[in-house]
Amino acid sequence: MLIPGVFVAVLLVLGGAVSYSYRIFPAVGAWSASTSSAFFGALGGVVSAGLVYGAWRGLVRPALQEGRGVKVVNALVVGLAGAVLGAVFCAALGFLLPPSVGVRIAQGAFLAGGALVGMGVGLSLPGAAWRPASAENAEASAPPKRPLGRGKVIDTSVIIDGRIGDLASTGFLEGEILIPEFVLAELQNVADSSDATRRRKGRRGLEILRSLMENDAINIRVVRRDYPTVPEVDRKLICLAREEDAVLVTTDYNLNRVAHVEGIGILNVNELANAVKPRFVPGESIDVEVIDRGAEINQGVGYLDDGTMIVVENGRRHIGRTIKATVKSTLQTEAGRMLFVEPANETPRWDR
Repeated sequence: MLIPGVFVAVLLVLGGAVSYSYRIFPAVGAWSASTSSAFFGALGGVVSAGLVYGAWRGLVRPALQEGRGVKVVNALVVGLAGAVLGAVFCAALGFLLPPSVGVRIAQGAFLAGGALVGMGVGLSLPGAAWRPASAENAEASAPPKRPLGRGKVIDTSVIIDGRIGDLASTGFLEGEILIPEFVLAELQNVADSSDATRRRKGRRGLEILRSLMENDAINIRVVRRDYPTVPEVDRKLICLAREEDAVLVTTDYNLNRVAHVEGIGILNVNELANAVKPRFVPGESIDVEVIDRGAEINQGVGYLDDGTMIVVENGRRHIGRTIKATVKSTLQTEAGRMLFVEPANETPRWDR
């Protein structure tokens, strides 16, 4: 509240000083013209400060928070044009009418009204209202560039999944990869979690990001734009993808569905995995840490580093241990992948 208070105080003093200097208001009752001018000028300064601050909070600041820099520039340019037009009307009134309090008030109304109406019109424009001639000439003279594809906004789930590194390295993800700063903050919170599984996932995601950024062949940009008025990270991702005209890359099934409804382009890594060869084939041996009971009798459950669930048949007695297991089958759905294994070199109880 310090800055708004200082702003109101400055306009209060400025309004009172200007009105006192020009004796804009006549004497009122026991007040002389100087006293009434100072009082009503200061009051007008406070009202003007309130109008400007209200316009800032209601129009300009939300546009800045949502990253709509073009709209803010439009508001400033068109608002300046409106103020110039209002100044022309002020000069015309000064020539046509004799000096009086009413004429001065009308001149001030024309000037302020032209600026405010111009700002409103500028915020409502769909495109840029003004571009420098040098930029247009540079764009016209620049040689045509080969399109690099739309940018890709990646979320926390696809970073932890880990396959984004292989996709980017092989060139399947063309265009610029955008990493929002709020995704980095969420990933850091996961890496600092008190839960061992979540902490392992978060640290794995940070390692994958580090390897991506060290790869010079991958075009990565960290987007420091945030949306303080939007609490959910999924909604922030959708807002960023819409503003950047980018595609959202994720493994989150719910975010996938919401993005489709919002009309945002989506690349689901799990859907891609459905169309390619499975990561594990039957008969392959892997090391599994059995950490919990499964849904069925004698089943154990473990997880890969990327969060893939492993169902260990006849593995309940191995809870708390790391065993070597043989892959029996895999189940891939849009919500994720499940792996079914059995302890290696071990005869099931019912076959003994």
